[in-house]
Amino acid sequence: MIPSPQPKGKLVGFKPLQERFSYYSLDDGTVLGIKPAMVKVYRLQNPDNSLAFSPDGAPAYFYTTQNITQILAPEEYKSLKDDGITE
Repeated sequence: MIPSPQPKGKLVGFKPLQERFSYYSLDDGTVLGIKPAMVKVYRLQNPDNSLAFSPDGAPAYFYTTQNITQILAPEEYKSLKDDGITE
């Protein structure tokens, strides 16, 4: 597979406001937790360096994420739920 070139854009700083895991119960009883974490954000630019917008007028961004995972035994997940984690 040939990687496609990254779109033209300006690197934008960011800070996480909320990051949560999604939990999945696997057939063997294990609980898989997954959450995306933002790595980089770019504000897209047109070839003339003007800011790009989507057809509906929203600002256009390109971003990369990394998946963070955790594997839990059912008892570990139950203790997380007991501490206020909700499904």
